[in-house]
Amino acid sequence: MDFGTIFVDRKLVSCKWVFKIKQDVNGEVECYKAKLVARGFTQTYGVDYNKTFAPVSNFTSICCIIALAALEDLEIHQMHVKMTFLNGKFEEEIYMEEPQGFVHQGGEHLVCELHKSLYGLKQFPRAWNQKLDTFIKSVEFMKGEADPSVYVTQVGDVKFFIVVYVDNLILVCNDQTFAHQRGVESKV
Repeated sequence: MDFGTIFVDRKLVSCKWVFKIKQDVNGEVECYKAKLVARGFTQTYGVDYNKTFAPVSNFTSICCIIALAALEDLEIHQMHVKMTFLNGKFEEEIYMEEPQGFVHQGGEHLVCELHKSLYGLKQFPRAWNQKLDTFIKSVEFMKGEADPSVYVTQVGDVKFFIVVYVDNLILVCNDQTFAHQRGVESKV
């Protein structure tokens, strides 16, 4: 395969490793972390990505849902989705240089074609939001009209709200078992 012809209209996205030492409350080293991050600033609009917008709930919606929960004595749960952006898929073809430490002698011309989102890419929040939106709608929630990051469903007497703020969710419901039955908490 001639790699030169693949990138006629593409520029390789560069990447870098981000290292972090996680410490416990006593300052002892708990673990070492490494994260591969794409350098999204090397992407070109219209070539490497087209859309980047991902809605997030506004503060007024969050306050209203919490007030409603207090008024109607609903249960409130907050959850953070770990490794969120690694779950998103995107439509564009993105090619990235091989990460430092992965380049083999004689393979310097090889690149990585990304099939899933990676931290740092311009379109990664949108890719995650689209995947989350598809899942929430699949378990029969509807988007709120005033705020596209608030989802609601009502089955009989059960009311359930999901408020999305990037990779944090607020789950509000008057029946604790309802979320488990729908698989909301386990599959998000």
